Amino acid sequence: MARTKDERFIICAYETATSSGDLYEPLDRYAIGEKVGINRKGVDTICRLLAQANFIKPVGKTEFKLTDNGKDLAESFA
Repeated sequence: MARTKDERFIICAYETATSSGDLYEPLDRYAIGEKVGINRKGVDTICRLLAQANFIKPVGKTEFKLTDNGKDLAESFA
């Protein structure tokens, strides 16, 4: 099934966080975007929308953490 950019972003963030051993570790938004092929402007837009929907929480200028809602959303795609 085809995934939207938002879905690919949140799934990649979840997989990156779980592979590090800390699901709530701060992640770099641009590194995640690069992994899924989204440019910086698109990443900024996606992160703004995901933060408004309470799926991620911004940490500093370029980092974010998954929220419990973001974790649940990513797991729902599995």
